[in-house]
Amino acid sequence: MNLKSKSTAADDDQEIGIAFNITSKANAILTVSAKRAERAKKREAKLRLEDHLTKFPHWKP
Repeated sequence: MNLKSKSTAADDDQEIGIAFNITSKANAILTVSAKRAERAKKREAKLRLEDHLTKFPHWKP
């Protein structure tokens, strides 16, 4: 399985949709966080995921 990214600097702004399930506990935390930030929950999740991936690009368990 090849996991190399095929993106280039030219398509950095292209967005790709993803969908996944989260626990009810994570959903509750995300809901509170989104309300505090006055953002939609979907937007809050996107920003949090992008932030984490930027800060920890090579994270390993």
